[in-house]
Amino acid sequence: MFEANLGGVFRLYRAAMKRCWLPSLLLALAWSWVAILVNRRLGSTDDLAAWLAQAQALMWSGYLWRLLVAAGALSALLYSTMVADIYAVATGGATPAAAGFAAGLRAFPGVLVAATIFMVVTSMATALFIVPGAYLWGMWQLWLVVLVVERSGPVTALTRSWQLVTGAWWRITTLVTVVTVVSAVPALVFDSLMGAILVLLGLDAAHAPAVMTVTGAILDVFLLPLVPAALVAAYLDRQRAPAQHG
Repeated sequence: MFEANLGGVFRLYRAAMKRCWLPSLLLALAWSWVAILVNRRLGSTDDLAAWLAQAQALMWSGYLWRLLVAAGALSALLYSTMVADIYAVATGGATPAAAGFAAGLRAFPGVLVAATIFMVVTSMATALFIVPGAYLWGMWQLWLVVLVVERSGPVTALTRSWQLVTGAWWRITTLVTVVTVVSAVPALVFDSLMGAILVLLGLDAAHAPAVMTVTGAILDVFLLPLVPAALVAAYLDRQRAPAQHG
């Protein structure tokens, strides 16, 4: 029913939205709060050189990194929750409303370890050799779904993702990449339109970031579950592959 293609992903997304809107909302609010705190630290100035100096100082500050680590950890929990909720919908599981959060909490320690390995290794590989880095990124694409659904450890999840994607790298990587782009385009268009509208309305720079952050968060609630839906659809497709292709 929920095939590993754009149509299947969007059908799964629509079916699961009623289950995963809460973790999506919490995740959107978390990153909106991060944006607000960063904007407060940067302040408001028309001097580009001064703004760049403030941004550089903030980039190397412990404050920013602590903030990003906290937001990243919360994101790992809420993303895992969305994956659990979407998988339950895709497989017809009659699970309680809070089951997704329970699954996210159970997987949380392993998700942190696997996410760290994934980001460090793929980033280093991409920096050194772009093509091998991209290949590795694609082969490890399904580790989060494996870890949440199969309750495996972090290393096992990465290994299992490699096994699942073998023979289907182009198809799975293309699907996830296209869905990621599709989920990002509305936010980019929104930012451009809101910037123009705020200028036309004559709102000053001090008010513009707050307005755009709040309205952007509302949009993100509907966009964030798209990529987890693509990952779940891809996982189910590869789970069925041995039976189909024998």
